[in-house]
Amino acid sequence: MYTLTLTPDDLDTIAFVGHRYAWSDALAQMTEGANEIREGDAWTITQGFDADTEGGHSPFPMLDPASDLYDKLAAFWKGIV
Repeated sequence: MYTLTLTPDDLDTIAFVGHRYAWSDALAQMTEGANEIREGDAWTITQGFDADTEGGHSPFPMLDPASDLYDKLAAFWKGIV
């Protein structure tokens, strides 16, 4: 089981990006607070993250690399084993 904790600001950002990118689409059903994510669902989410980097693109388009949400998502992504 994995945990991804999201704030109201995180959810606002995810909603703003909407279905434009796979990373935000994969997170669209998340809620405020600690989201407990099963192994299979975690892999599905990371597949969305991977899809946005195809062709050498940076991860998490439209997300500021200096943001807390970027750091959370990058840590979550790296933590999937």
